[in-house]
Amino acid sequence: MKELQDLQENIITLLDNAYNLTRQALKQVQSRDFEKLVEVLDHRERAINVINSLSEKLHLYGKNPNTPISLIAFNNQVSQVIEAINNMDDIITTCLEHEKEKTQFEIAKTFKNKENFKGYNLNSLK
Repeated sequence: MKELQDLQENIITLLDNAYNLTRQALKQVQSRDFEKLVEVLDHRERAINVINSLSEKLHLYGKNPNTPISLIAFNNQVSQVIEAINNMDDIITTCLEHEKEKTQFEIAKTFKNKENFKGYNLNSLK
């Protein structure tokens, strides 16, 4: 039982860390600090990988027919935190898609201006 409690405490700590890193990522994307965003998301990815590993161990406890009710309640709380992280991920993804579209538009505009400028180049007259 002590091992189960330690596992739950580790998952809580890492979920809290992943949640805070996701909030940081949301702030970074809103302030358009994409270099810092990549760094934060890398740290968050490592935390999520460890959570997945610990979650698999926790799942093994859940297969026991004598699973305590507290484990079921714990799993529900974990699901709620994961849902909150997923909601923030959706906002981050939307912001990044908007930046992508904006960048594509700027590239297309620059290319078009370059092509238009070629027509005004007096050195290329024959």
